[in-house]
Amino acid sequence: MKVAIIGYGRMGREVEKAAVAAGDSIAGIFDIEPPATAAALGEADVAIEFSTPDAVLGNMRVAADAGVDIVVGTTGWYARLEDVRPWFTESAMLYAQNFSIGVNVFYRIVRLAAELVDRWPEYDAHVAERHHRRKVDSPSGTALRLGEILLEGMDRKNRLLMTAADGEIAPECLQVSSVRCGHAAGVHAVRFDSPADEIELKHVARDRGGFALGALAGARWVRGRRGVFTMDDVDLREAVTR
Repeated sequence: MKVAIIGYGRMGREVEKAAVAAGDSIAGIFDIEPPATAAALGEADVAIEFSTPDAVLGNMRVAADAGVDIVVGTTGWYARLEDVRPWFTESAMLYAQNFSIGVNVFYRIVRLAAELVDRWPEYDAHVAERHHRRKVDSPSGTALRLGEILLEGMDRKNRLLMTAADGEIAPECLQVSSVRCGHAAGVHAVRFDSPADEIELKHVARDRGGFALGALAGARWVRGRRGVFTMDDVDLREAVTR
């Protein structure tokens, strides 16, 4: 692929490294200077965007105007999704809170586990996450998505608690807890706890390279499509071979 990189921070550099290692070519690198323009993106097969919430909408619009498919890793804009959707009638946009292949496999494992455990009311559920101390958002977008998956799969849970508990937690509430300490790239755990035993499912990110590989796999999958997609739509086997 000819890949345009929009946003040249730590993730942009990881995408560049992973793309070159995979034999893809870099069609352009855009940041605050130089900014992405429709003319400049025209030579790319796909753009991969990891910028900032302030810049992401403009970058998506530029890609849509250029007719270039775009993979968006920036978060913080989802309230504008219905405004963005009409832009992609002749090209495609794929977005996700987390592009790691492992995390997206993990989401699917947790979805199945929630449906199985829902049959057994003895089991309570909990999401815990830990990241390096420099991470700004808390809880992480991945932890929130895990909480949403559990709410979708467990009839007896209907809301998330994302702050420290003050007193007893209502049984229909599912707690999402966060720790910010040290240098962890990301640790997410889902626990199902009963009087008899505990089931723990865990994903541990070792570095940002996994996110870049997932973004590239998403780029291979989304090429030539039309519309707006998430990683839930992606056949991970097809993303590797497409």
